[in-house]
Amino acid sequence: MLAVSPEVKTNPLQKANFCSRLFVWWLNPLFKIGYKWKLEPGDMYSVLPEDHSQCLGEELQRHWDQEVKRAQKDAQEPSLMKAIVKCYWKSYLIWGMFTFLERKVIWTRAQNKVPFMALCYSLTR
Repeated sequence: MLAVSPEVKTNPLQKANFCSRLFVWWLNPLFKIGYKWKLEPGDMYSVLPEDHSQCLGEELQRHWDQEVKRAQKDAQEPSLMKAIVKCYWKSYLIWGMFTFLERKVIWTRAQNKVPFMALCYSLTR
């Protein structure tokens, strides 16, 4: 594992507005650096506090404990897959909806050669 640079850059996602988060614009500076030369460990941003393995591990552990209790009550084997789904379903659902909408817009524009603003108007109706 690579050593962490003493000058870790703060993650721009912490201060990103809604549009920047939605369209992933907060990553543009990193993309520009990566376009110019090979990324180095010092180019990377720090991990968000909610994405630290300690925090995520504790959250998954809580769901696993609940799954074990449920399985004992129902006299079944506990399912790690159920614990993972219960733990992360919200974030995957949200990003899945955005991905579906993005693919729908791209597909519709490619099929019909519809101008983007006309497409946005039709999606809001």
